[in-house]
Amino acid sequence: MNTSFYNGVIGMKTSQFGIDVWGGNIANANTNGYKQQLVDFSSLFSRSVDTHGVITSDIGVGASIPTTSLDISQGNIIATDSNFDISLNGDGWLPIRDGNNRVVFTRTGAFTRDIDGVLVNPDGNKLQVVSANNLNYIDGEWVFDTTIDTSNLITTDPNLTQITLPDNITFPSRATQVITIGGNLQNSAIAPDTIKATSNSDFGVLYDRNGVAMNLQNLQDVVFGFGENIFFEDRLIRYESCISDDVADGKDVNIDFDINGVNIKTTLPDGSNKKSIIDAIAKKIDQYNKTASTPILYSKSDNSIQFRDSDSLTIINRGDYINSASMQRIVYNNTPSNNTEFKTMQNFIDILQSLANNVYSNVSVGIDENGKLYIKNDNDGFDVIASSFSTSKSNPLFIQNLGNLGNVIKPNTSSTSVEFTQSYQGFSGDIIDKDGNINELKFDFIKTAIVGENTIWRLDLSQLSPSGEVISTTSKDLLFDKNGGLLTPNEISIDNNGVSTTIKLGQNFSGITSNDKVNSGFYYSQDGLVDGYLEGYDIAQNGEIIAKFSNAQSGVLAQIPIYHFKNEGGLDSLGGGVFIQSNNSGEPILFTDNNGNYMSGAIVKNYSLESSNVDMTQALTELIVMQKAYDANSKSIKTSDQFIQKAINMKK
Repeated sequence: MNTSFYNGVIGMKTSQFGIDVWGGNIANANTNGYKQQLVDFSSLFSRSVDTHGVITSDIGVGASIPTTSLDISQGNIIATDSNFDISLNGDGWLPIRDGNNRVVFTRTGAFTRDIDGVLVNPDGNKLQVVSANNLNYIDGEWVFDTTIDTSNLITTDPNLTQITLPDNITFPSRATQVITIGGNLQNSAIAPDTIKATSNSDFGVLYDRNGVAMNLQNLQDVVFGFGENIFFEDRLIRYESCISDDVADGKDVNIDFDINGVNIKTTLPDGSNKKSIIDAIAKKIDQYNKTASTPILYSKSDNSIQFRDSDSLTIINRGDYINSASMQRIVYNNTPSNNTEFKTMQNFIDILQSLANNVYSNVSVGIDENGKLYIKNDNDGFDVIASSFSTSKSNPLFIQNLGNLGNVIKPNTSSTSVEFTQSYQGFSGDIIDKDGNINELKFDFIKTAIVGENTIWRLDLSQLSPSGEVISTTSKDLLFDKNGGLLTPNEISIDNNGVSTTIKLGQNFSGITSNDKVNSGFYYSQDGLVDGYLEGYDIAQNGEIIAKFSNAQSGVLAQIPIYHFKNEGGLDSLGGGVFIQSNNSGEPILFTDNNGNYMSGAIVKNYSLESSNVDMTQALTELIVMQKAYDANSKSIKTSDQFIQKAINMKK
């Protein structure tokens, strides 16, 4: 009877303990990171009353005072608006340092920066990290040290410290050392863009005013000349001079001229008629032709004498009746070998200037700023006559683009061709100097030559200051094969305010190419940086605390180690979601891979917190069970008390 009384008392005490535990769980149902306590009940020893064979009669003597165990199951992850709110998706514990300078552990990751920028939780406990030690205080400001390796901060025995996050950090500038470019220089019949031709331009790669390639080929030609009475007909250059009777003036008739370098000279009496003059000229030519390897071709009539040649005819007069004239077949050749062949615009100009000088003085040939060839007559008293003719080997677009260059040029006026253009493509990008200044690096690609089956583009590089001032210039010829792959060079170096910068152009079909495919845009990247200023902080999934800067860079300042225990349920609670290791939990450990490198074992998420893992359904059910058990135990005491009272009354 006494046993039942004590059983009831102990039962009430254990039920009350259970009510307290489950009531505490319910009270913390909304506490972030809270881990619910589970109640473990066990009975005391029993007393044997009697034994008959295999039957034993035991009397229980009540329950023992219950113990609790920690439910370490994960709560739900809820989103927040603070980047320093941290949750762990998976097993593990965050290390913090409490007011007693002890490293304790929590999954309640609600951290903020205190007045000194230290990450602390609401109780002032400081988050513990492994610092990269890459912030230097220089001249009153924090500067990020880019030279420190932050790839493996956490070791098996890390040095834990608090993390201070300043309001302002500077990421230092870095001069550009490597530039990588790519893109296609469209090598097509119609240029995507053009610039005006210059005196250095190769006719083989020139385009007309509409950007259409002329495709001038080797041995294509044009016939050009200066002077009266000279023309091109029936594949021959012809010159004809009409001869009239000499007017008696007391002076002999003086015939003195050079034809293709051969001097024809004779004197006739004053008043000679035209027939005798023509015959005298013919006689001199016949005398030369008898021994000449290259005879002078001519014909005569009653009124004139005519000279002809298939390629060149130059007549320079020093006497009477014959006028000076000079005409030549001019041939394009990408490897010119004589003064009748041209490759560049300047070659062509030089040939025309020489032809003009044979006939006229004060005549200049050149190219203007619009890419037009011009012939200028600086004489006051007479016209200049220039003539151009096409042949069966002429390039139609080239002849068309010569336009009105061959014309009658009035005194102090000019004749001009149509615009000659070159295929041009270009772009620009930033380049950073050692002082952190952003300059412009301008790339101008100009198609300049065809060499066999290969193509040459000239790269003009200009480095410009922000105000547009030219800092430096350089040029390189880029050689592409017939398929458009870059042969040489594959990279070039330029001086960047005392820093050597390498520009990687690529090789074959990586980087810069030149074919007939449409250019979809150029690629440009450089490794220089301007000064960056702190824009904010972030926390990576592996626990790295990262500073983000205005120059699009970021840097790891520290890493949060995630600790584990052999028996996490054996941790001792300090309240407020904070736990300390115990003999039952074992020492805190860090996970590593087969190579000994740190592994967090959980995903670290900022802008989130872990909610309580209290199961309200279970908690309320257990609370009801504890309440009913308490009531039943109290009933057991009351009943035992009634038995005792009856026993006392029986004695009376």
